[in-house]
Amino acid sequence: MSEHVDVLIVGAGLSGVGFASRLKREVPGKTFTVLESRNAFGGTWDLFRYPGIRSDSDMYTLGYSFRPWAGAKAIADGDSIREYIEATVADEGLAPQIRLNTRVISAAWSSETALWTVTAVRTSGGEYRSGHTASAEPLTFTCSFLSVCSGYYRYDEGFTPAIEGADTFAGTIVHPQHWPAGLDYEGKQVVVIGSGATAVTLVPSMAKSAAKVTMLQRSPTYIAPVPARDHLADRLRGKLPAQLAYDVVRTKNILFSMFTYQLSRRRPETMKAILRKSAVAKLPAGFPVDTHLAPSYQPWDQRVCAIPNGDLYLAISAGTAEIVTDTISRITPDGIDLASGTSLPADVIVTATGLNLLVIGGMKLSVDGEPVDVGKTLTYKGMMLEAVPNFALTIGYTNASWTLKADLVAGYICRLIKQLDRRNLQWVVPVAPADVANGTLSSLIDLKAGYIFRGADQLPRQGAGSPWRLHQNYFRDFALLRAGRLTDHARFGRRGQPVRETVPQPAAPARDPLALPGTGHVTVAGTRLRYRKTGSGDPVLLLHGIGQSLEDWNEQHERLSDRHTVYSVDLPGFAYSERLPGTTTLAKLAGILPAFLDAVGVSGPLPVMGNSLGGAVAMKLAADHPGRVSALVLANSAGFGKEVALVLRLLAVRPLAALLLRPDEKASRRTVQSLFYDKTLVTDDRIGHALALSQREAHRRTLVDVARDLGTISGVRAEWRTALIGALAKSDVPALVVWGDHDHILPFSHLEAAAAALPRAESHVFAKTGHMPQIERPDEFAAVVEDFLTRVSADRQVTSI
Repeated sequence: MSEHVDVLIVGAGLSGVGFASRLKREVPGKTFTVLESRNAFGGTWDLFRYPGIRSDSDMYTLGYSFRPWAGAKAIADGDSIREYIEATVADEGLAPQIRLNTRVISAAWSSETALWTVTAVRTSGGEYRSGHTASAEPLTFTCSFLSVCSGYYRYDEGFTPAIEGADTFAGTIVHPQHWPAGLDYEGKQVVVIGSGATAVTLVPSMAKSAAKVTMLQRSPTYIAPVPARDHLADRLRGKLPAQLAYDVVRTKNILFSMFTYQLSRRRPETMKAILRKSAVAKLPAGFPVDTHLAPSYQPWDQRVCAIPNGDLYLAISAGTAEIVTDTISRITPDGIDLASGTSLPADVIVTATGLNLLVIGGMKLSVDGEPVDVGKTLTYKGMMLEAVPNFALTIGYTNASWTLKADLVAGYICRLIKQLDRRNLQWVVPVAPADVANGTLSSLIDLKAGYIFRGADQLPRQGAGSPWRLHQNYFRDFALLRAGRLTDHARFGRRGQPVRETVPQPAAPARDPLALPGTGHVTVAGTRLRYRKTGSGDPVLLLHGIGQSLEDWNEQHERLSDRHTVYSVDLPGFAYSERLPGTTTLAKLAGILPAFLDAVGVSGPLPVMGNSLGGAVAMKLAADHPGRVSALVLANSAGFGKEVALVLRLLAVRPLAALLLRPDEKASRRTVQSLFYDKTLVTDDRIGHALALSQREAHRRTLVDVARDLGTISGVRAEWRTALIGALAKSDVPALVVWGDHDHILPFSHLEAAAAALPRAESHVFAKTGHMPQIERPDEFAAVVEDFLTRVSADRQVTSI
């Protein structure tokens, strides 16, 4: 006989208890049950009992938003955190809804009933392992919504690599995940294998009573000393209401953690220097910091380990702990032999070597009889699965406190449940557009950690952009989950309607960004750019327009390559080049080009040709770096007038931009049509390419950034135009300005303005031509350009004589 509840929660750890509390508060009429496989709630904080177990983030963000942390320490010990969870269960009245020793084995969705049928087994106080035979009849539950808050690692076993000789060791080998009660290490030699958060916690704690504790690491980890107490919280305690003081400190800590993370990702060398300086200041003179504390990867490629009040460094300074960086040859009866030829004596070996992944608690999912392969399924908003209805999983942040994301997920599920009730609907299911499902996918957790690599095939996938990508950014997720629309890329339905009956959506043709001859990638100042190189001879650089790509210059690559080495590039953020950090501007687009030219081996000045936005970028390059530009060819260039197509003006208004830039085949067709006078050039291939670009989130974001930088709803801004043309008019860079006489993007009248602004510039008009004369009149364009460049070269030679 089955038991029915409105919401079934799997896992009674920090996340599960938090969600149950929020559900009871925000949707009080709903029935719910929490199933926990272990014999106590608390999750991680009940499982791990090794010496020194503590949080690795502050409790003002690891704690619940609705329950202020009252402890004195910001970095709290495991017992205090477990007591915090237990107190929450008691105060929120959750104990009657929590079923301990109950492990979920499978969950099957039926569209006919709009219910999940969940099968569980009793664990009899121990950990249930796959393949175990249940001692009693399976338990069955039905629910309308299923939320899995079981984390992402196995509770029954940690990861222990096979090490030769382990069976010969005369002492004790222990994994932190299953720490034996009463383990005696007082006065003994201890070796902790590992360098992650567990290892840096264990070493200073065990060093208080052990004879010596050695942290043996194969490679270093970034370590950051942090205060054990929060000084702002101490000052506010008793002066403000508890919840207000908690909110203030919580907000401060969120901002600080985001700042340090962004600094690490955008200025990794700066963060490395900060961490190194801190280590040098706290460790004994002469300690080999660059050997033991300088990883080969960048900060936050893997988690940065926090040490409260620098306790690890204090233990090393006291001589009770040490770090050894080496690889293990074998374990011997009395210690560990290392590859370097040295040995470490040991009475106790602790294998702090990591976790084993277990997604959604290892349960099997099916929808209307079809199994769900979670490892091949897309995640929606970092919490739901594509084509799986009324289901959520909680995966917290890896670069901040876990609970911050868990709290957002819980709030979003409550919003969804209330939305279903208001509209008298029974289910909601995320539906991935074809371009997302067929696009670039990556693992849901993108840390470069061993346990992630080992279990990567188990983790759901994520797409390139929102809402199919986990941002690891609290404020972006807050906007998405607390205030964002519930209907984006989601279908709602009623009992009896099949959830997998989706509306067919056209897929963009699969495209290889490197299919064109001479195309490749180069990394410039940390930004990966796609570029193309053809031909031989004097170099020329070709720059595309707003929302476009280097393909705009294909025809000129063919024609100019006989006499030139021709370079074209996807400007940063556009097409298949990565975005630059921060907001994209004209100055940034031009500013990266000297480094790009250096990277491809062009050190001297060269002619630069630009179409539309590319013309403005070329002019900015010439104005800011005159030694890099020998001549300018400006084709229908931005920068000479206020007038611009209405759609580009509307992009300066963010809500309208989001609407206008939604990937749509008809919109892509209209875009391509607007570029050409000769409509035979509006081919399926060009439309498909435009659609493929519009489906790239970075491309869309960059387009909006540039549109807002250069224009307003009224047209192109005068400030940057005036400053740029003024700077260029003072230079002696030869310029050729060409225009199509039927341009619907930047009107033909701009040519007259260009002639007035640059009186020494030459000009040419292409008859019956639109915005891209280099495509529409390729032979004429190439001939005009070659004639201009030949004369410029000849004049330069005469001048040099």
